[in-house]
Amino acid sequence: MTESNAALLSHPLRKLFAPQSVAIVGASSDPERLTGRTLRYLQAFGYRGAIHPVNPKADAVAGLPVHRDIAEIEGPLDLAILSVRANLIPGVMRACADKQVPFVLIYSSGFSETGNNALQEEVSAIAREGGIRVLGPNCQGLVNLAEGIPLTFSGALYEAPRPVTGHVALVSQSGAFGFSSFGVGMEHGVRFRYVVTTGNQSDLDAVECADYVLEDPEVRLLMLYLEGLEDGAGFLRLVRRARERGIAVAVLKAGRSPSAREAAKSHTAALTGDERVWSAVFSQYGVIPMEDIDDIIGIGQVLGAEKRMKGGSSAILTTSGGAGIVMADCLNDVGLSVPEFSPLTRTRIEAAIPPFGASRNPVDMTVQISEQPENFRSVFDAVQEDAELDSVVTSLSMIVGRAGDVMTDIMIESYGRSPKPQAAVWMIDHQHGGRFIERLKGAGIPIFQSFRQCARAMKALKRWGTFEPPLAPRFDASEPILPDWEESMTEYDAKVFLSRYGIPVTRERLCLNLEEACDAAEELGFPVALKGMAASVLHKTEAGIVALDVRSFEELRSALKTVRSHLAEHVGDRGVQGFLVSEMVRGGFECIVGVKRDPVFGPMIAVGLGGIYVEVLGDVSLRHGAVDEDEALDMIRQIKGYSFLSGTRGSRPRDIRALARIVSRVSQLAVTETGLLELDINPVFVLEEGKGAVAADALVVKAQEA
Repeated sequence: MTESNAALLSHPLRKLFAPQSVAIVGASSDPERLTGRTLRYLQAFGYRGAIHPVNPKADAVAGLPVHRDIAEIEGPLDLAILSVRANLIPGVMRACADKQVPFVLIYSSGFSETGNNALQEEVSAIAREGGIRVLGPNCQGLVNLAEGIPLTFSGALYEAPRPVTGHVALVSQSGAFGFSSFGVGMEHGVRFRYVVTTGNQSDLDAVECADYVLEDPEVRLLMLYLEGLEDGAGFLRLVRRARERGIAVAVLKAGRSPSAREAAKSHTAALTGDERVWSAVFSQYGVIPMEDIDDIIGIGQVLGAEKRMKGGSSAILTTSGGAGIVMADCLNDVGLSVPEFSPLTRTRIEAAIPPFGASRNPVDMTVQISEQPENFRSVFDAVQEDAELDSVVTSLSMIVGRAGDVMTDIMIESYGRSPKPQAAVWMIDHQHGGRFIERLKGAGIPIFQSFRQCARAMKALKRWGTFEPPLAPRFDASEPILPDWEESMTEYDAKVFLSRYGIPVTRERLCLNLEEACDAAEELGFPVALKGMAASVLHKTEAGIVALDVRSFEELRSALKTVRSHLAEHVGDRGVQGFLVSEMVRGGFECIVGVKRDPVFGPMIAVGLGGIYVEVLGDVSLRHGAVDEDEALDMIRQIKGYSFLSGTRGSRPRDIRALARIVSRVSQLAVTETGLLELDINPVFVLEEGKGAVAADALVVKAQEA
């Protein structure tokens, strides 16, 4: 390695990533076979450890003596690579346990991915009892390019020169996708340091493997391909630690579309589907989302490079006015700016370009710059030395011959001495420009042939450089109180529960008969709301057990009769808790605050506009809990209909701070009450600024005990 690191050398997975001795069970001399490739790759990379082929049907493999089984191998083994039929794996695992092999890498398929869960569990049980850590089964292994150790059969290394070692680590739950991305990425200029595939993850998962590569001080970017997670908290700890070490994290999350599941019982759960949860978590913790191989190529180049962006303003230098405009549009589309240059910068540029060029941003040097390509250096220096600019994107057309060589030299020279990141889009075919593109790749300069791909990569660079993680909220931890309530809770129960956490609720009384209802109405003052309370009826309005704006005792008597009748139709007499008489809140704007306990990440907090806005538009802002009031305010400001709360067309602003206070307290509640599955506070009436906010209805759904 280029730099020794004590944490890396002492990491629990060290012998997996850098074994001193490897057994290859099922080894073959045929490079077309999986274990044949692994052996050949190790030899081609100059692996210095001991290689022990194991094959009862061969005497020698690739010039090495062959063992009939693991037991014949003398001395300790760090790793055994298994590539035999699935039904033979348990026997080999027992031999590894007897040999005290600490790590096993299983290429073989035919386990849980084919529905054979019993066989996979048998292998896992043997591993647990024998103290063996397992990568796989059904994986393509790993490549540790930092130390030249290929532990894979992937075709990405087949008859190819040893890759240049870079600063990107890729950990993929899919073997084929991971190593295909590695191969295509390398061709397009991504320099990898590690590639790890985890397959079925019977033991080691993507997060634990990523934990190892984070210890390498040369890693600048961690890319993950994930199909799912068991431990969301562990993933978030990984992301936080990566940021502390200055390592960007980019994730391609496959399968984001909502999966089949039970109908949500609350609005919040219905609005926070799988994709929205992942998107919210990525945004909150500064994870860069990726969508396909183009992002792996683009983000891999830009964030695998050393340069980082501190802002979002870019200079565009082009030899084609049209290309400059397209590049500017693409940058604008992803939220980067192409600002006007300072007078000094424009003056310097004008001195170096033809008079019919354009010194504004984008700079149109025109194709005439190819006749005096040395002038390109003056233009480049002018924008690199402008303190108001954060990056430089060069968009070149069909510049060939000596001019192409000179301009390539200038870009490489400038990249070496300037702290600003740069990227290039060169619209040229391989015959005319292949050598220029390869030289730029060799210098580590991100090079593209797609404006859109370049812009998305630069957006990721800005996102990483400008992201400021929110401070973890501080609040007094308390013992959960939700277990004290019945399994099914009414609105009345839910609001008493909320009030225990300091969340303001409407003034109300639970009544058993007309006399008590009349007393409550007299105390609260007309008009009032009347609601039937039955825990089994989740949606009261649809059941016809809600009467609003009741203005007199006579109306109250009639409403109670109707509500009681409808309740009887739904639950009979035994399921009725009583009748809730509540104040009618006047002048409030309806919002919704809720919680959904996501199976991966835990409590997700939502806030949005209520009423028709939540029903039709689904306009909510989402965060992983808990959040403080400042973060809650940011959530509220991100609601598309925020202007309804901040004041629009002469309407007075609402008490947004009071709403944020409720959101924060709900998030603290959600963290404390691990038995809470869903919570809806809908509506929360947000009054005029300075007058507060109040919960007018609530639904609590407790998690079912296992």
